[in-house]
Amino acid sequence: SSYHKHIYSRRVSKQELEDTILHHMGNFTSCCYVETQIAKLIDVHGNLRQVKLPITAAEIMLEEPGHVVSPLDVLRRTQRIPAMKADEELSPGKVYMLVPAGRANCKVSELEMALVHTACEKRRSKRRSSKVLPAVTEGSGEKGEIAFNVLEGNGTGFSGCRYRQWTPNLEPISEGI
Repeated sequence: SSYHKHIYSRRVSKQELEDTILHHMGNFTSCCYVETQIAKLIDVHGNLRQVKLPITAAEIMLEEPGHVVSPLDVLRRTQRIPAMKADEELSPGKVYMLVPAGRANCKVSELEMALVHTACEKRRSKRRSSKVLPAVTEGSGEKGEIAFNVLEGNGTGFSGCRYRQWTPNLEPISEGI
């Protein structure tokens, strides 16, 4: 399908994924060269992939039924999980996430955002401290996996987006004939 020809086969490390999330969450700046024909996509398993542009959200959603594409910068700014329209094209240099369609337009709790931030920060601090104390780097990255499970809707104890379907209470209308 057309989606596969847009995806680079290069897998990135968990550290690069976390650094990318931190960069796009505004926690540090980078003077890296941003390739103009590439966007980054965090899939449902927490893997960061580079996507060759132009590509629309619909092309990606066809490969991952039941999921929507959400820009990470908007998620951070609005504290909600926005869903891109199917005909919208991904922008160069931006990071996007695939999230379950049921979480679209849901509010992300401060705890969920903090969990993502903490998981990324801990990995960065472990990398820095490994020059002094090598034993510190023995973490399993479990918190990073938890953060992605929360955004996927698999977390426990977090408020999701629970919409109650409206059902009208209809009563018969009596006509006086």
